[in-house]
Amino acid sequence: MDQFLSEQVQVRDAIVSVAFDKAWRFVEKDPLLAHNLKTVLHSRLRTFLECSIRNGERNTLTLANEAIRKLRAELAPSSEQ
Repeated sequence: MDQFLSEQVQVRDAIVSVAFDKAWRFVEKDPLLAHNLKTVLHSRLRTFLECSIRNGERNTLTLANEAIRKLRAELAPSSEQ
């Protein structure tokens, strides 16, 4: 049983890693997020990815896109002043 749980964690970690790489290629060039520290962007992006995967999402592109959307909603400066 422990081996099964360990394998599930490894698969989940691998999916998060792939989704992170996909999302980061966009995030690091996004002008709306450029004012944020890289460490903050990394941390929040990983948090959003881990939350979505805990909720059952396994498609790496969907994970990446949803995390980018949430990151922009949270950290991009508002265009309304």
